[in-house]
Amino acid sequence: MKHKFLLFSLALALVLSSCNLPLSAPTETPTPTFTDTPAPPTDTPQPTNTPLPTDTPLPTLTFTPSVPTATTLDKPVNCRLGPGTEWLVVSALNLGQSSQIVGKNSDTSWWLIQDPLATGRNCWVASSVTSASGNLSGLQIAQTPAATVTNVTIKLDPKLIDLGLLCIGVVPAVKFTGSIETNGPTNVKWHFETQQGGVQPDKTTEFGAFGIKEVSGEYTPVAPIVAGKYWVRLVVTSPNSLVAEAL
Repeated sequence: MKHKFLLFSLALALVLSSCNLPLSAPTETPTPTFTDTPAPPTDTPQPTNTPLPTDTPLPTLTFTPSVPTATTLDKPVNCRLGPGTEWLVVSALNLGQSSQIVGKNSDTSWWLIQDPLATGRNCWVASSVTSASGNLSGLQIAQTPAATVTNVTIKLDPKLIDLGLLCIGVVPAVKFTGSIETNGPTNVKWHFETQQGGVQPDKTTEFGAFGIKEVSGEYTPVAPIVAGKYWVRLVVTSPNSLVAEAL
């Protein structure tokens, strides 16, 4: 019996070896897995102190004042040489027209403006008949101009002397009249001059406003009188010099 068992075992081993079957399956050894170990943390830099922004001041706004101007109201306005109706009209501010104000008088009743009809010249308009706009606070008091004599004339009566009258001892007087014109209020100093008689005394005529005033004088020739032409002059010496002559 024992021999039969051994034979059986031997036969079984041969069969199995011929089939290339392993006698027993080997146990697989598991491959170890490696877990990445994180690197130790580096030193984290401490935050630096960032300065807070300072208050940036807003830019200062520079105020540019508006240009002061005068504008007509409902009708054209005379523009005069000086601040007042006693001054000559030299220009005009037409209806709806404006002009820059460059000055004023002491009580702000008149504006000195740029002459709208003549570049480079100024003239005066009344504030009561104009509308002012813009920044008026910086306006300076403008100097009132000095009035002047603008024209003089002279004429003789009679222009001819009858020499026949001299024969009977009559020497007729020659009368002369003249005119003086000013552009504003002023006092005018003047005199007549004759070719035979020379300079006559000075006289003064007051002008309360612009305009024309007549002046007169006379001269009696002294014998002997030679036939010919003789001049007579009206001479203004103040506020300016001006001369008119007649023969």
